[in-house]
Parts: sequence; C-alpha cells; structure tokens
Amino acid sequence: MCGRYSLTLPEDAMRQLFDLPAAAWMQPRFNVAPSQIAPVIRCGDGGGMVLDGMTWGLIPSWSKEPLDEKAHNKPHNKGQINARSETAAEKPTFRAAYRRRRCLIPADGFYEWQKVEGGKHPYWISRTDGAPFVFAGLWETWGDSHGSEVVSFAILTTTAADDIRAIHHRMPVILDHKHFANWLDPDETPQATLFAPDQAPRMQARPVSHRVNSPRNDDAACLQEAPKSPVQGNLF
Repeated sequence: MCGRYSLTLPEDAMRQLFDLPAAAWMQPRFNVAPSQIAPVIRCGDGGGMVLDGMTWGLIPSWSKEPLDEKAHNKPHNKGQINARSETAAEKPTFRAAYRRRRCLIPADGFYEWQKVEGGKHPYWISRTDGAPFVFAGLWETWGDSHGSEVVSFAILTTTAADDIRAIHHRMPVILDHKHFANWLDPDETPQATLFAPDQAPRMQARPVSHRVNSPRNDDAACLQEAPKSPVQGNLF
C-alpha cells in the first residue's frame, strides 16, 4: 500500500512533467498524509490536463453520510487511500472512477513501513536517478446533505518491484510519461500491462526516522536518513 508520500519538486517541475504551471497554493510537501489536500492532474472538461487540489481518500459519489459521535454528530466520511489495480475495475467503490475519472498524482518519493522484530521501521523510497514520478490514481466527487462537496482521490497499487519487495509486498502504480494521456482519457480502456511492477523505474530505499509517523511533521527532517537497526540490515 501507500500511506504517505513526498512532493518536494522545484517550481518548474510541473511544467516539465505536464506542461502545466505550478499552482500558487503548492508548497513543498515532505509528508503528504491521508485526508490532506494534494496536487492532482485530471482530464479537463474540454480535454487537456488540469491541475487541481484534491483530498487524499476517495469517497464514492453514492456513499452515505455517517455521523461522527466524537465530532458531536457532524458528518464525517473517511475515504479509501489506495485501490488495488487488480480489482479496481470491478469494486463498487472504484469502478465508476476507473472508467471515467482517472488521474495523475505527482511525487518524488513515498514512505513504506517494514515489519521487523520489535515494530515497524519507515523507509523513504525514490527513483535511483532522483527524478520525480507519477502515481496512477482515481478521483471522485461526493456531496453531503449540507450542500458541500469533497473531491477526493485514491492511489492505485500493484505488486512491489524486486528493488523494494523486502520492505513491503505492495507499491504504488508508477506510470511512464508516454502513458499519461491514455490513462487520463475516459475513452481509453487501461491495459493490465500498465500495472506490472517491472514497468516502474529503478527504485531505492533509505531508512528514515519515526518522525514521519505523525502527519503533523511535514518538513525536510522527515527525509533525513536514519541508521538501520541490526534487524533491518539483515534484510538487505
């Protein structure tokens, strides 16, 4: 799965990746967490690419509005942060978005926690060449009984590539630039080959501190390398 990621791209990176200017509200993010708003690229109403801010955690349009007792019965709806690429086309939560509302999620790294003796240790995973990359995603619009709307997204996942499988058995689907247009086009049917782990670029992982565990921490210290424990060293 993917439960945190980073997006610390320079100002001109959006234009280089998508021929789109970075939005004024975009700032470097070192620890993007579920329920937060993040940059997402979708297909515009008239075609072409559009940069939007969406909430991470997809809520299907038909979802009911549960009550949160801790919030004094205020509406509260947590979405799905990940969608398995193998089943997203059939799952009720994702199938409508899979057919008509696919998106691109820019990143330059993601975090994964490795289960070892004594707990879980976080790693930051990035391309070996340091370049940014793009997750395949799905998006939806959900409205509540008060007339408010939430535009949300989920990241597709696949089997982990050999480079990082020792950390976790799943990873985000990473799309090559040549597939961006077809993935966004609602008239195109995605091919299963897009989700194969060997389609991803070469990846590397470095251990980081447990600072990343808290979504309140969103600074460069989250990316700083931490020493491996003896147990972690034996797994690599």
